Amino acid sequence: MISEHANIAERSTTPIRVGMIGLGRFSRYHLKCLKQQQGVVLAAVADPNRERTEEVAAEWGCRGYEDWRRMLEDEALDAVVVLTPEDMHTEPVLKALASGCHVFVEKPLALTEADARRMVRTAEERGKLLMVGHVGRFDPRIAHIRREVEAGSLGKLRSVYCRRNNPKKYFHIYRRSSPIYVLGIHDIDLMHWVTGSRVVEVFARASASADGAPDLVWSMLTFADGTIGIIENHWLMPDSAPAEMDIRMEVVGEAGTIHLQDPVPTLESWTGAALSYPASYSWNELHDRYTGHLLEEMTHFYACVRANKPSTILRPHDALEAVKVAEAIVRSCETGLPVKLP
Repeated sequence: MISEHANIAERSTTPIRVGMIGLGRFSRYHLKCLKQQQGVVLAAVADPNRERTEEVAAEWGCRGYEDWRRMLEDEALDAVVVLTPEDMHTEPVLKALASGCHVFVEKPLALTEADARRMVRTAEERGKLLMVGHVGRFDPRIAHIRREVEAGSLGKLRSVYCRRNNPKKYFHIYRRSSPIYVLGIHDIDLMHWVTGSRVVEVFARASASADGAPDLVWSMLTFADGTIGIIENHWLMPDSAPAEMDIRMEVVGEAGTIHLQDPVPTLESWTGAALSYPASYSWNELHDRYTGHLLEEMTHFYACVRANKPSTILRPHDALEAVKVAEAIVRSCETGLPVKLP
């Protein structure tokens, strides 16, 4: 009979075979992170873009598929990373879990509570890990804010304001979904994480540019403990803006306030083209290595896969709660009315 210690030793030396579904813009960052993982092998990739699939497969010496279903059928995989568009998460996640794989899927988990709940339930039934890319939980500054709130340093919380805005130049890619699913979902999750409370009501407004697709959303959230949350999201930053994102968080309590700003204007690049603020916390290249929150997040995922233990940081039910709130915000924007959450 093989002991549990022997099983652990075998898991620690056997490479984790990973399949990646979706090779769009964000896959480049995931591939950089994967390259730095010890004991993790990219076994296969899948994307309907044949040229991109062949390019990645050749670079990594792995198999490439245009149909991710074939990949799941043909390959013996331990884990699957799902990087498809937001409205195409459900089927590959469910199929990957059903095929016996642990799954990491980029946020949001889904666009509806019903689909998100199906995925969480399937992961539980199959005994597989399901983690969602709420990467803000790996930002040491936000982790510090959470510790301060938990310690009572700010006293009773009264409000949390979050702002997450991106340049217009990316809107043609992400106009497929409401800004609350692409940008605001981060802030919904972080508000849950920092406050330790849950949203009970939302009221939101959206507006659109001339072409009709909503590119701005303001949301007011009421939490069960009385905290008020405000989320600002838009794709209206000019392409000439000195940073790739404009992020703020302000947490106000009766005994103190904490402010966060990203990027921090302590690193400035002055060139003939423009003034720029590199995102020195979120993304960095250092001595031919990639550093940042995403690397920490993916290292955590693969460590959990290797140990076959659920994450205490990226819990699937937390991702489900974020989807519930986002869906309610979309409904409020459509109806012009507040929406209560059960």
